Amino acid sequence: MTSTDEQPKRRGRPPTGGREAILEAALAVLREQGIAHLTSREVASRAGVSDASVYYHFHDRAGLLEAAFECGMKPLLLVGAEEPDAREPLTILNRAADRLERFFDDVLPILLAAQSDPDLKEAVARYMELKDLGPHKGVDTISGYLRAQQRAGTLNADFEPGVIALFVIDTSFARAVRRQTHLGGEERLPSRRAVMDQIWRMIRPD
Repeated sequence: MTSTDEQPKRRGRPPTGGREAILEAALAVLREQGIAHLTSREVASRAGVSDASVYYHFHDRAGLLEAAFECGMKPLLLVGAEEPDAREPLTILNRAADRLERFFDDVLPILLAAQSDPDLKEAVARYMELKDLGPHKGVDTISGYLRAQQRAGTLNADFEPGVIALFVIDTSFARAVRRQTHLGGEERLPSRRAVMDQIWRMIRPD
């Protein structure tokens, strides 16, 4: 899917599909090798499909990145979908943080890769605008839950839900960034559990 890849002719559905396998392979290439190695040949080889399958499903590299981004959104969509027995707010916030980290682990390679290619950067920006994506979505979901808990009297009324929601999101974001940029020293930083326990002390009922 670079300028050196010759796009094969598409005549109907190729003999091998594997759309999900292609997406997983694309994310793996981005994480391990970066955008320069995101070619149809490399992705197809990892996914165990033909080059034609990559083009059939995604048409070009921008289409592949957009689809991979949408695939990476899945954990984030579960942030507000808690199990009926998960009634402890700290448990729910920890589950939200888990899902946010999985989301950032998947989408950060895409966002970082797009920054080095003006066309891809514009395509991803258009996609995010069209889908109304961004940190505000997570803030809205988590703060909505916290406000409901405040109204129910299970959390104190003195904190701003949007601020706490941003704390949770930015903690998850920063942990994912440090992992993916190999900054090191994570063991010398407060653990996520310590951060979440501190947040709990800020929001728990008196």
